[in-house]
Amino acid sequence: NYANTDRRNREKHLRRRRLAKTSVTGIASVGIIFRAVNPNEIFIEVKDDGHPIKLVRRQLCFIGGNWIGEGARNDKNTFDTFKRELDEELSFDRPCRDSVELNLLGHADTEQFAPVPQPVAKVLSVDEEDLDNLKRAIVMSATPFGDFLNTVPKTALDAADPTNKRDGFTSLISYWVAPLQEDVWESLLRLQRKFKNLSNESITLVTSLTEIVQTNTRTSFAHDRVLQRFFLHHGLEAAKNLPLVPDLSSVEAGMPLSTYNDYLERYEVAKRPV
Repeated sequence: NYANTDRRNREKHLRRRRLAKTSVTGIASVGIIFRAVNPNEIFIEVKDDGHPIKLVRRQLCFIGGNWIGEGARNDKNTFDTFKRELDEELSFDRPCRDSVELNLLGHADTEQFAPVPQPVAKVLSVDEEDLDNLKRAIVMSATPFGDFLNTVPKTALDAADPTNKRDGFTSLISYWVAPLQEDVWESLLRLQRKFKNLSNESITLVTSLTEIVQTNTRTSFAHDRVLQRFFLHHGLEAAKNLPLVPDLSSVEAGMPLSTYNDYLERYEVAKRPV
């Protein structure tokens, strides 16, 4: 009888834990990459008009990606995901963008998108070396900023696209801050000036809080709320004027966990590696 009672209590406890889990669509990991001596200046991407979600077109987006797809199987934690996505994304290769990841997330409308424009200049061995050094410097300098639950509701998707058929979604996103020292920052500026874009998924740019506010440029996927926190953390009061996308939300969820098993204990994740 004692054994049966103990078993029933354990089962009740497990049921309560399952019921208490927070549901998220997926988990992602991105980097806030900035100039160490001047956090007003950041290295970021902008989504082009080829993105299937009209809401995020011409909006800023951090470099990184999702814990999903075949390539994510070996990710042990969200930092692994950030490193893998950074390495894949910053590249001089411009293959036709496929929609595997977006299909897995339920965001894609078509099987294939147009390719990101090819590099505008010839890629030299020194460029390859500088890009590799840049990626290493980002990884080596990265420290956790925090986990956030970012929600993009259907109302926001509908407002940008009257024909929208997608549901809203909530993502758990690990953010990493990566301050770049002057020599690396200067190398980044050289590459950006020469090639205009260092990403095979979006369009990279070096911008600033000042420019973002002046041009009223918005930031996608509720990253704007976290970007505002980052700037304010560095004492940049102009961040109070950062343009925010209406109806989106971002809720702090602590610091990144050690493993994906820890996340799965705490969250019900709908989209994960296949």
